[in-house]
Amino acid sequence: MSDPQIPSLLNLFTPPWSSDPYGAYAFYREIRESTPVYYDEWMRTWVILGYDEISRLSKDDRLSGARIDTFHEQLPASVRADIKPLTGALSDMMLFNEPPRHTRLRQLIKPGLTPRFIREMRPTIEKLADELLDRVVAQGSMDVIHDFSEPLTRGVIARLAGVPDKAAHLLENWPGLLHEFFTQSRAEIPRINELRDAFDEGGPQRRDGTGSDLFTQMIAEQLQHGDFTDDEIFANFLLLIDAGQATTTHLIGNAVLALIGNPGQTDLLRERPDLGVKAAHELMRYDSSVQFTTRVALTDIEVLGRRIPKDDSVTLLLGSGNRDPHHYQDPDRLDITRRAADHLSFGHGIHYCLGASLAVAEIDVALRRLLECTRDIRLVETQPDWLDSINFRFLKRLPVTFESAH
Repeated sequence: MSDPQIPSLLNLFTPPWSSDPYGAYAFYREIRESTPVYYDEWMRTWVILGYDEISRLSKDDRLSGARIDTFHEQLPASVRADIKPLTGALSDMMLFNEPPRHTRLRQLIKPGLTPRFIREMRPTIEKLADELLDRVVAQGSMDVIHDFSEPLTRGVIARLAGVPDKAAHLLENWPGLLHEFFTQSRAEIPRINELRDAFDEGGPQRRDGTGSDLFTQMIAEQLQHGDFTDDEIFANFLLLIDAGQATTTHLIGNAVLALIGNPGQTDLLRERPDLGVKAAHELMRYDSSVQFTTRVALTDIEVLGRRIPKDDSVTLLLGSGNRDPHHYQDPDRLDITRRAADHLSFGHGIHYCLGASLAVAEIDVALRRLLECTRDIRLVETQPDWLDSINFRFLKRLPVTFESAH
């Protein structure tokens, strides 16, 4: 079953692939062209690299995203006990459930994230972006992650999720809960417990619909007509924070890095801000902050002539599919006029990201405001410093210099 001649995804921990798995060192391309479906012995998972197969399998009900409890049960007893609060929160999120529970949990949040709601959030996003850029434009330098994208997404999600002011500090330097879970980290358990305490204080007002925060308004009607437990409500409150903050923070960071490396596209976007939504999708295709997602086979399935046995893990390599030349012409070229809204970064099928429209709005606003007030953005460090992860393309920092446009 194993494919020993194919490099493991664990190679992405090592240079030069850790800095660029797509183009310059062609890690994804070489494997995709030779063996688009293979078994990674070290990762103990089947890896799928082609766009069409990833898109199709994302909608295949023979694969399940409910994998948290299975992984948790494989851990040593002491580790299981220590990370139980994290496991419990993740296993109650819609993202890690399948129908019918997934359908029920999705209905808790989905009715609130309407196009009208996203439009109403836009002035808030713009105000936050302007305030953050006003602090740094005069000095001609900033760290894009710590001075701009992270506080921007944190501010947006704090308002959206209704995080109490006294607990707002708990959103700082948010790590990405799935990353913490799979690295078996205990570091974030105190943060989760503190957030739960603050969340529970507003429980009665949330239940009776009298809370003034956006999250309460978003779910008020659903709570009147659905039987949701406090654990389920908290877990999907955490999902809003986790997906809405960490991944979007780094989508913006990766987008800025890509634009610096493609000055012609930067100039075009500055001249044509109406391309902002197209650009956001293309930049997510070009370098997604999440590189893969995993599923579990519920039955034997066949993919491109390979039999994947029941109960085996399946990894859908989104970063590879987003650069598949069979779907995107000249995929290693950044082209903000490209129609790329069908990229894989938000997922496909029932697990398509509920907050996709909000993320696109944040990226659009962030880049628009940044390009309006700056010129000649340059990297301070020639080699970007990435998080030590094979899944999360998170920049630890992105220091830049620039000239003020005013």
